[in-house]
Amino acid sequence: MEKKRIIAVGILLAALVAVWLGIRQFAGSDEKKNPVFTITALPVGKADALILKTDDWAAMIDTGEERDGSYIRETLEAAGIDHLNLLLVTHFDKDHVGSAAELLGTVGADQVLMPDYEGTRPEYAAFLSALEEHPETEVQRITGTETLEIPAGSVNTSLTIYAADDPEEIQDTDGEYDNDMSLVANVTCGEKQFLFTGDIEKTRIRQMLESQVDWKADWIKMPHHGRYQKKVEKLLEAVNPFYAVICDGGDQLAEEETLDALKKRQIKAWETADGTVVTITDGKNIKVRQENE
Repeated sequence: MEKKRIIAVGILLAALVAVWLGIRQFAGSDEKKNPVFTITALPVGKADALILKTDDWAAMIDTGEERDGSYIRETLEAAGIDHLNLLLVTHFDKDHVGSAAELLGTVGADQVLMPDYEGTRPEYAAFLSALEEHPETEVQRITGTETLEIPAGSVNTSLTIYAADDPEEIQDTDGEYDNDMSLVANVTCGEKQFLFTGDIEKTRIRQMLESQVDWKADWIKMPHHGRYQKKVEKLLEAVNPFYAVICDGGDQLAEEETLDALKKRQIKAWETADGTVVTITDGKNIKVRQENE
């Protein structure tokens, strides 16, 4: 009787192990079938440089300053990226378009998207010259809303880009209107939403909130390096994110009022002043980590 009981227990344990191994094998195969989407915010001071990546696609949103070109190129190479499918320049301030010319010459991009206005800074002129030297790159100035599909295995993933609703109002009311002309981008990956806001300020935020777009997202790249403005409070109410990334550093850190606005809403925030910020999602979950360098 005891022997039969031992045999029965052994069979049960073997069955449990087999089930466990089967679950592990299924989870592993599912993970390979659904590659993650990664956002890497680089520590380039008071500047934006973000790498977006799946197994089959790579892009950048903004390129930091001119001095950051070598560092960005080396970071791309370390990530196994030798060419960009897409370069999105939100606007033409030097801390967003700064390294675009160099990266077009060294890494290259299949497609470049940018806002529909003329910049005034030398970095913008260099960027245009680089585009002329690479006629194989498709260039588009965004004037409305554009949506692109992102290959990410079996997880439905897309990038939607929004130009200013009323650029004439922005250019008429803002002295230096580059910031409010920023392209705003939203990545949908499975069930998760990620919002990139360039350097938008009060006029553009008001236009956004008056539009019919649902800006709710799980994750936000905060506007203008964490600079505080009252409209940021309204933006956070509309977006209602769980996570925030601030591209700051050097002599311009996120302002305390901005950090307080995030804290009181229990939004977990990371600053690139403290190192690279890496966000990973499988379309159902989000993980954010800081890599101190």
